[in-house]
Amino acid sequence: MSEAGTSAFGEMTVAQYLAANSVEMAPVDRDGAEQLGIAASTPAGWQAAPTDQFPGTTEVLVEPGMIENGFAPNAVLLVGRLSARVDPEAMLNCSFTDARLLPGWSELEVSFDDLGPWPSRFVRGTFVADQLNLAVTTRYAVVGADEQYLVQLTVTVATDQMDKLAFDVAAINDGLFVGGR
Repeated sequence: MSEAGTSAFGEMTVAQYLAANSVEMAPVDRDGAEQLGIAASTPAGWQAAPTDQFPGTTEVLVEPGMIENGFAPNAVLLVGRLSARVDPEAMLNCSFTDARLLPGWSELEVSFDDLGPWPSRFVRGTFVADQLNLAVTTRYAVVGADEQYLVQLTVTVATDQMDKLAFDVAAINDGLFVGGR
């Protein structure tokens, strides 16, 4: 297979990058992700939501004891098999654009640190949605040698819950395991 998109795309989102390079992403379910060595950590009190409620996701975790104004703190793991090889650095650089397009976005941290042996990007910030002030962390990684997979882990909590949930958010982010395959 040829490698898609090896040049910088500036302000593209990840979805725009994939579309511009004719790369499709096939969702991988939880069992498939675990076979690849990709798993999210579940802190005490958090529960896996039924996957049929969130089509296309690998796993959704919620903290049902902290629901506020109809919003439950949540972590969403997406794993997708890419239909063609991509330049991981070019595509991952687009991940910052995804966050920066959120309404009222205020960026607090970015990181280019790898996730194990795989290239990765991490962004943390706050935004406003449906009159809720939310804090979010998102880690993107491109994993796999023969086949490539895009991994995205997004943890979202109400900003006024950050102090109470800081340990859980860190545990979910630090507990993302991506094996070497």
